[in-house]
Amino acid sequence: MHSYISSPGNTVRILDEYGIRLRKNLGQNFLIDTNSAKKIAGCGAVGPEDIILEIGSGIGGLTEIMLPLVKKVICIEIDKQLIKAFRDIFSRDLKKKSKLELIQADALKLDYCNITSTYNINKVVSNLPYSIAAPLLIKMITEGNQVKKMVLTVQKDIADRILSPVGGKNYSSYTVKANFLADFNYCFKISRNCFIPRPFVDSSVIELTRRDEKLMENPGFDIVDFFNFIDSCFSHRRKKLINSLVQSNPAYCYKVELIIKLLSGIGKDKNVRAQELTVKDYIYLYKNLIPNI
Repeated sequence: MHSYISSPGNTVRILDEYGIRLRKNLGQNFLIDTNSAKKIAGCGAVGPEDIILEIGSGIGGLTEIMLPLVKKVICIEIDKQLIKAFRDIFSRDLKKKSKLELIQADALKLDYCNITSTYNINKVVSNLPYSIAAPLLIKMITEGNQVKKMVLTVQKDIADRILSPVGGKNYSSYTVKANFLADFNYCFKISRNCFIPRPFVDSSVIELTRRDEKLMENPGFDIVDFFNFIDSCFSHRRKKLINSLVQSNPAYCYKVELIIKLLSGIGKDKNVRAQELTVKDYIYLYKNLIPNI
């Protein structure tokens, strides 16, 4: 019977053999449950035509599961110790290069437009490093215009924010940004006990499908500026949206009547708070307000 890298015993043995101490500042928490790793690959519906990007491949627990199922896996890892172990474990596959490649890089500094087009990557399947999961997810969706589907393991609190309904306690500027960029589905939960070192929270596996390419490439406005506008709306969560905008930029002081009129156009009154507006509401508000500022 095959003994997987992601089994608790093998993971601990490999870490000890290479003298690897996992670093909290890099968000290194290794999955030690092979069934969960297989379920992640299953949620990705990975197949023989897929070229997969895996961020934070570590010692290759998830890589090992996907490798026989797909055309190729491109792995990104920053930690030199983990890279040494990975190269030894997968030396035969890495020599071929047709099946597996490992790139040493900082995932937050990668150009995902470039890497996805260079390798013809069509899916991302990853256990994202905890410390960078939130900003990395947004960056990958924004830049990786060739990738339509991603299956990602993230902290439960990030998944809760992404999947929160309008008006929910976890509904935030991050919710609006993420759902502007993609459609999300919840796959399953992974207990914190399935990782070493044991994190403080459980994890969630989520699936996302990038929104229509034409909308993403030409939404009719600057996405970065739109995201800044959303941040302004949520800058004082307990206050009315109008007050948040006014406090974030004095220019809005002179546009209060226009803001009230625009809110009325989407069925909201002047007392509405940021967490009560949908993604479509924010697009409408931004498109009609910003040209007048």
